[in-house]
Amino acid sequence: MSTKPFDYSKWDAIELSDDEDSHPGAQFIEAQTLRRIKREAHEHKERERIARVDALKTKKKALKREIKSEEETLVRTVETLTPEADGNGDGDAARRAAETARATIEAKRTELADVERQIEALEHQKKFNAEEMCYVASEKTLVGAACKPEEVARAQTMSYEEYVKTYGEDLDEIASGNASMSYGELGEWFANGKLHLFCEHSTGYLLLKSLYLEMEKKTREARTCARVAFACKSIGEFAEAGKKSERDAAEPFFRRLDTNPDVAREYEKSFDEYFEKLRERAEVKLREEAASASAAEPTSLEEVPLEDRLGPGGLDPVAVYDALPREMREAFDSGSVDALKKFVNSLPMDEARAHMRAMVDSGLWVPTPGEDPGEALR
Repeated sequence: MSTKPFDYSKWDAIELSDDEDSHPGAQFIEAQTLRRIKREAHEHKERERIARVDALKTKKKALKREIKSEEETLVRTVETLTPEADGNGDGDAARRAAETARATIEAKRTELADVERQIEALEHQKKFNAEEMCYVASEKTLVGAACKPEEVARAQTMSYEEYVKTYGEDLDEIASGNASMSYGELGEWFANGKLHLFCEHSTGYLLLKSLYLEMEKKTREARTCARVAFACKSIGEFAEAGKKSERDAAEPFFRRLDTNPDVAREYEKSFDEYFEKLRERAEVKLREEAASASAAEPTSLEEVPLEDRLGPGGLDPVAVYDALPREMREAFDSGSVDALKKFVNSLPMDEARAHMRAMVDSGLWVPTPGEDPGEALR
């Protein structure tokens, strides 16, 4: 099976070679001085190239923020396109605003693509001198207490509850603060000491947080949170497909989204479908909770536990009601105060007083403050 040959092209333009000196006065200049002159010229050109690249990268970030802002404006404008808006004449204005936003987005995407091409061209113009061909990629020295397991390994051993308690604040921070971030900026946030947050616990926590936000009708906050949950989920799948860790998969994942508009559009489309399913699940869960609460509510006084239904005088209203004469129960059921008073007034005073006092102590009868409660309750 053939393999891709190693790319030796970066050695094609090595400066400061000892084999030849192209400086016009090379034959009259001492060797060390010549090397110093060429090194300084190389460093000057490299500073200029880096400055141009940095300026273009700054412009790239600004364009991405502007595109994101215009896209949000477009979404809000499209949401206003309703039959009611057409009826009052606002529909045409909203459509014109939407078309303007789309045109602006396309223009800025074209400008962004041009800036990316310029950056790529400048990156290919980099020339190496002998001192730049080899370098130390990374090094780390651990001494004493610093010799402890890495944060990633530590996070992987935690239970869900312990993980959320330890890293919940970090997850809450990025869940609410990523709305205006580009994918490159989101990747940089994680790369800055937060790569241990790429795991199933983070995905589960953020997904639940998004679900509850949507159940509270906080759709904008729910979408912002779900954006990170979907990124964690996608990186996990990307890492599994490439047989690598989430930490190693994160950087190429975000870089590809940040530099390839077509890939980013497909990813956003998948995210929209993901968030729509989350919203549907929130609606189902709200209905389930409402049905559960309705089923839990007692439909009659007998279903209420005895200790919860005792009246102010400590009597059980169910027992008191059952002990009332039939005429009093009928008057009570009909809600007719006059019928109840009429029957009570026909009873001997001791019997009337006993029934009325029992009704008050059980909570079946609540005398109106400031009114004469009747002779039976005096």
